[in-house]
Amino acid sequence: MRRLSTFFFGMVVGGLLIYAALNYHLIQAQDGLHMIPKTEATLACTYADIRHFGPSDWAQHPEIAMALFKADRGDLLESAASSTLETGLDRLLAPSTTR
Repeated sequence: MRRLSTFFFGMVVGGLLIYAALNYHLIQAQDGLHMIPKTEATLACTYADIRHFGPSDWAQHPEIAMALFKADRGDLLESAASSTLETGLDRLLAPSTTR
């Protein structure tokens, strides 16, 4: 009987994980992890690290930007953009070490 209860427990946990993966983006931002509801139920872009996203990354993942906008989490979009700008400025202003 133990094997059967373990099997059912595994089915329930697996079902909950699939449900979460279909309905939520797990976004890694500067201030931690955020669960953002998806706009469409798909397995695409279940996890995204937006700490170093640039304009080309946002263009490749418009569903993440739309989900953040619809969830009223524009602060995450702004923090990702500001960190990208800071990184670009650091590279530009860094003294050249090559001679």
